[in-house]
Amino acid sequence: MAKEELDAKTKTPVSPRELMSEAFDRAQKTHKEAKRQADIVREEAKKLAVDKQAKKDADKAYGDAVKQAKKDYDTTTGEAQRAFTINYEQSLKDRQEAIAKSGERIDRGQKAYGEAKKQADLVHREAKDKAVDKHAKKEATKAHKYAIKQAQKDYDEAVEKRE
Repeated sequence: MAKEELDAKTKTPVSPRELMSEAFDRAQKTHKEAKRQADIVREEAKKLAVDKQAKKDADKAYGDAVKQAKKDYDTTTGEAQRAFTINYEQSLKDRQEAIAKSGERIDRGQKAYGEAKKQADLVHREAKDKAVDKHAKKEATKAHKYAIKQAQKDYDEAVEKRE
Protein backbone atom coordinates (compact mmCIF):
# COMPACT_ATOMS: atom_id res chain seq x y z
CA MET A 1 0.00 0.00 0.00
CA ALA A 2 1.40 3.38 -0.98
CA LYS A 3 2.01 6.01 1.68
CA GLU A 4 -0.54 8.37 0.08
CA GLU A 5 -3.17 5.63 0.15
CA LEU A 6 -2.40 4.89 3.80
CA ASP A 7 -2.55 8.59 4.70
CA ALA A 8 -5.93 8.90 2.95
CA LYS A 9 -7.26 5.89 4.85
CA THR A 10 -6.17 7.24 8.22
CA LYS A 11 -7.79 10.63 7.55
CA THR A 12 -11.08 9.17 6.33
CA PRO A 13 -13.37 8.00 9.14
CA VAL A 14 -14.00 4.28 8.84
CA SER A 15 -16.59 2.31 10.74
CA PRO A 16 -15.41 -0.33 13.19
CA ARG A 17 -17.20 -2.97 11.16
CA GLU A 18 -15.23 -1.96 8.04
CA LEU A 19 -11.97 -2.08 9.98
CA MET A 20 -12.82 -5.53 11.30
CA SER A 21 -13.75 -6.71 7.82
CA GLU A 22 -10.46 -5.39 6.43
CA ALA A 23 -8.52 -7.14 9.21
CA PHE A 24 -10.29 -10.42 8.45
CA ASP A 25 -9.58 -10.02 4.74
CA ARG A 26 -5.89 -9.27 5.35
CA ALA A 27 -5.61 -12.20 7.76
CA GLN A 28 -7.22 -14.53 5.23
CA LYS A 29 -4.92 -13.34 2.41
CA THR A 30 -1.88 -13.71 4.64
CA HIS A 31 -2.98 -17.19 5.69
CA LYS A 32 -3.53 -18.27 2.08
CA GLU A 33 -0.16 -16.86 1.03
CA ALA A 34 1.65 -18.58 3.91
CA LYS A 35 -0.03 -21.88 3.00
CA ARG A 36 0.84 -21.42 -0.68
CA GLN A 37 4.46 -20.76 0.17
CA ALA A 38 4.51 -23.75 2.52
CA ASP A 39 3.14 -25.91 -0.34
CA ILE A 40 5.94 -24.71 -2.64
CA VAL A 41 8.63 -25.34 -0.02
CA ARG A 42 7.19 -28.79 0.72
CA GLU A 43 7.17 -29.79 -2.93
CA GLU A 44 10.74 -28.55 -3.45
CA ALA A 45 11.93 -30.30 -0.29
CA LYS A 46 10.30 -33.55 -1.38
CA LYS A 47 11.98 -33.31 -4.78
CA LEU A 48 15.35 -32.80 -3.13
CA ALA A 49 14.80 -35.48 -0.46
CA VAL A 50 16.89 -38.58 -0.97
CA ASP A 51 15.30 -40.87 1.60
CA LYS A 52 12.02 -41.45 3.41
CA GLN A 53 13.15 -39.62 6.54
CA ALA A 54 13.86 -36.42 4.59
CA LYS A 55 10.40 -36.60 2.96
CA LYS A 56 8.86 -37.20 6.40
CA ASP A 57 10.76 -34.17 7.78
CA ALA A 58 9.49 -32.07 4.85
CA ASP A 59 5.92 -33.13 5.62
CA LYS A 60 6.38 -32.32 9.31
CA ALA A 61 7.85 -28.90 8.51
CA TYR A 62 4.91 -28.31 6.17
CA GLY A 63 2.44 -29.26 8.90
CA ASP A 64 4.17 -26.94 11.36
CA ALA A 65 4.10 -24.06 8.86
CA VAL A 66 0.37 -24.57 8.18
CA LYS A 67 -0.36 -24.71 11.93
CA GLN A 68 1.59 -21.50 12.49
CA ALA A 69 -0.25 -19.77 9.64
CA LYS A 70 -3.58 -20.85 11.16
CA LYS A 71 -2.45 -19.65 14.59
CA ASP A 72 -1.46 -16.26 13.13
CA TYR A 73 -4.83 -16.04 11.36
CA ASP A 74 -6.71 -16.84 14.56
CA THR A 75 -4.68 -14.29 16.53
CA THR A 76 -5.27 -11.53 14.00
CA THR A 77 -9.00 -12.18 13.65
CA GLY A 78 -9.40 -12.53 17.41
CA GLU A 79 -7.77 -9.16 17.99
CA ALA A 80 -9.96 -7.57 15.31
CA GLN A 81 -13.06 -9.08 16.92
CA ARG A 82 -12.05 -7.85 20.38
CA ALA A 83 -11.38 -4.34 19.07
CA PHE A 84 -14.76 -4.30 17.32
CA THR A 85 -16.53 -5.54 20.46
CA ILE A 86 -14.89 -2.89 22.64
CA ASN A 87 -15.81 -0.16 20.16
CA TYR A 88 -19.38 -1.48 19.85
CA GLU A 89 -19.84 -1.60 23.62
CA GLN A 90 -18.51 1.96 23.97
CA SER A 91 -20.79 3.28 21.22
CA LEU A 92 -23.74 1.50 22.85
CA LYS A 93 -22.87 3.10 26.19
CA ASP A 94 -22.50 6.53 24.54
CA ARG A 95 -25.86 6.11 22.80
CA GLN A 96 -27.58 5.14 26.06
CA GLU A 97 -26.08 8.17 27.82
CA ALA A 98 -27.25 10.43 24.99
CA ILE A 99 -30.77 9.00 25.22
CA ALA A 100 -30.81 9.52 28.99
CA LYS A 101 -29.57 13.13 28.64
CA SER A 102 -32.15 13.78 25.94
CA GLY A 103 -34.90 12.44 28.19
CA GLU A 104 -33.71 14.66 31.04
CA ARG A 105 -33.67 17.68 28.70
CA ILE A 106 -37.20 16.92 27.55
CA ASP A 107 -38.40 16.53 31.14
CA ARG A 108 -36.82 19.85 32.16
CA GLY A 109 -38.29 21.52 29.08
CA GLN A 110 -41.76 20.16 29.76
CA LYS A 111 -41.59 21.25 33.39
CA ALA A 112 -40.41 24.74 32.44
CA TYR A 113 -43.13 24.98 29.77
CA GLY A 114 -45.80 23.90 32.24
CA GLU A 115 -44.64 26.46 34.81
CA ALA A 116 -44.46 29.25 32.21
CA LYS A 117 -47.92 28.41 30.87
CA LYS A 118 -49.35 28.26 34.37
CA GLN A 119 -47.81 31.65 35.18
CA ALA A 120 -49.03 33.14 31.88
CA ASP A 121 -52.57 31.86 32.54
CA LEU A 122 -52.53 33.33 36.04
CA VAL A 123 -51.26 36.72 34.88
CA HIS A 124 -53.76 36.70 32.01
CA ARG A 125 -56.69 36.04 34.34
CA GLU A 126 -55.59 38.81 36.71
CA ALA A 127 -55.05 41.26 33.85
CA LYS A 128 -58.48 40.50 32.39
CA ASP A 129 -60.12 40.91 35.78
CA LYS A 130 -58.40 44.27 36.32
CA ALA A 131 -58.98 45.48 32.75
CA VAL A 132 -61.34 48.45 32.59
CA ASP A 133 -62.11 48.39 28.89
CA LYS A 134 -62.14 46.11 25.86
CA HIS A 135 -58.75 47.34 24.64
CA ALA A 136 -57.05 46.40 27.91
CA LYS A 137 -58.62 42.92 27.76
CA LYS A 138 -57.38 42.54 24.18
CA GLU A 139 -53.88 43.57 25.25
CA ALA A 140 -53.97 41.06 28.12
CA THR A 141 -54.99 38.30 25.71
CA LYS A 142 -52.29 39.36 23.27
CA ALA A 143 -49.66 39.30 26.05
CA HIS A 144 -50.93 35.87 27.14
CA LYS A 145 -50.63 34.47 23.63
CA TYR A 146 -47.12 35.91 23.36
CA ALA A 147 -46.11 34.37 26.71
CA ILE A 148 -47.44 30.94 25.65
CA LYS A 149 -45.66 31.24 22.30
CA GLN A 150 -42.41 32.20 24.07
CA ALA A 151 -42.79 29.27 26.49
CA GLN A 152 -43.25 26.91 23.54
CA LYS A 153 -40.21 28.39 21.82
CA ASP A 154 -38.12 27.96 24.99
CA TYR A 155 -39.34 24.35 25.29
CA ASP A 156 -38.45 23.59 21.66
CA GLU A 157 -34.98 25.08 22.10
CA ALA A 158 -34.40 23.08 25.29
CA VAL A 159 -35.43 19.85 23.61
CA GLU A 160 -33.37 20.44 20.47
CA LYS A 161 -30.27 21.60 22.35
CA ARG A 162 -27.29 19.26 21.98
CA GLU A 163 -25.20 18.73 25.09
